[in-house]
Amino acid sequence: MSGSFTSDIMSEVLVLTGLPGSGKSVASAIAEEIGIPVVTMGDVIRNETAKRGLEANSKNIGMVAVDLRTKFGEDIVLRKSWSRISEALENHPLIIIDGMRSSAEENALIELMGKRPKILAIIASEDARNSRLIERKRSDDAEVIVEKKVQKHHAISERDIRERGWGVESLLERADFRIENEDSIESFRETVKALLEGLNYTD
Repeated sequence: MSGSFTSDIMSEVLVLTGLPGSGKSVASAIAEEIGIPVVTMGDVIRNETAKRGLEANSKNIGMVAVDLRTKFGEDIVLRKSWSRISEALENHPLIIIDGMRSSAEENALIELMGKRPKILAIIASEDARNSRLIERKRSDDAEVIVEKKVQKHHAISERDIRERGWGVESLLERADFRIENEDSIESFRETVKALLEGLNYTD
């Protein structure tokens, strides 16, 4: 793994954070559409899951994520993503990191990059997020367990509990930018695109 970032390019990093189903993947796709590179931290977990010969389902991916952090520290996923991050920083004025989940990961990035990244929090209600997780059917969403209590808005998922335990809410509270994702997908896309184009502007 390479050391700290030494490029002369004053690149910026925008971290996407949010609870499962909030819209991070959609925001990442928009970034790629307009030429902003995206490093998805979850790829580290999915690759490690495959390396261990495990099926890529929610239970196994969650188990691997917990195991890596327990054995190697809360910032291990960021550190394993660093080679891809530093390579992108060499060639682009702005890059996106999708899926940061803790202050430990943010601190590791600051140590490696030499400055604090900007944070974009994507906020959505539990109802909206759980509906998207069920509809999305990505490998690590397929078996997401939603426990319905007295009212639907009390629904919680295993992934919510896990990611809150890692400290994602601390990042959400300290975000530089916040986008609410409760309305139409078209409205959300327009808002995200406008923000990213503004941040990616170079003269």
